[in-house]
Amino acid sequence: MNSHKYRNLKATLIGLSATLAIASNPATAQAATFQVSVENLAPQYGQALAPVWFGFHDGRFDPFQAGQAAPVYIEHVAENGFTGDAHGRIPADFFTDLAAAGTDFSRFPSPPDSIAGTFAASESGQNGGYQDIVFSNRRGDPYFAAHIPGETLTTRFNVDLDANRNRFFSYAGMVGWSNDAFIGNDNAIEVFDAQGNFIGADFVVLGNQVWDAGTEVNDEDYVHVPFAARNLFTGIAETNVVRRHSGLRPPGTGGIVDFQFNGEGITANADFTAPGYQIARIKVTRVPEAGTTTGLLALGGLLLLGRSWRRKQSIEC
Repeated sequence: MNSHKYRNLKATLIGLSATLAIASNPATAQAATFQVSVENLAPQYGQALAPVWFGFHDGRFDPFQAGQAAPVYIEHVAENGFTGDAHGRIPADFFTDLAAAGTDFSRFPSPPDSIAGTFAASESGQNGGYQDIVFSNRRGDPYFAAHIPGETLTTRFNVDLDANRNRFFSYAGMVGWSNDAFIGNDNAIEVFDAQGNFIGADFVVLGNQVWDAGTEVNDEDYVHVPFAARNLFTGIAETNVVRRHSGLRPPGTGGIVDFQFNGEGITANADFTAPGYQIARIKVTRVPEAGTTTGLLALGGLLLLGRSWRRKQSIEC
């Protein structure tokens, strides 16, 4: 065996391994790219979702408490899907379009009253927490369109690898065909451990885990459910607490599951309390860095090269 060639190959592998170790070490990397994806698991003609808000924070932000009155920003999420606009995603003509469609702006929330505005002003937001929404770019429905059954939406972003600022994950989003049903976590989910190592998250939200905000009467009247922009902010106010939702009215009683569009039962399977009903799968994952991926490919190539070189040496011997 040629000892010089062996030493060169060994040095290359050691150097590459050190580079990969540095790139993957949370103590040396200051930020990384992550993504949150939401897959609508409802069956055909099932529930739609509004854009889901999410936040990474230090654990001090608690969006709501079961058994207590919903904060005003949860009311806006649950009744009309309004999360706020933390990153300026709403087009300039969006509100003009809503007005033209007949939206009543007298009840429209101010930015500070949205969950985005509240999070930004909170201790967690001021401590460097990150927030965003998982949304569709389609226009035609309020707030970037409904998230329909079978569809997966993903938002990619950069977050500091800092357990003191972004250790926990919270989310909230409107269950579309309802008066004030929503999904969200009462208790924050840990996605980094105390040392800053990424844990991630991958879970399914079941239909029996849907919340009732307790802010709007569940009359299931077509004009009070946001099928169109003109139906926003039209519900009958209720004074109750956040609790598990009891479900939609049964077929044949004139509720949401009986709604039709052009003779088609577009919400026939919308009752999320049906046995085994799944609303969404939510995943929080880290996106491999381009340099790390390239390094791994290079490492694989070098290993193959080393294998071929050793075979050549054995043949020559």
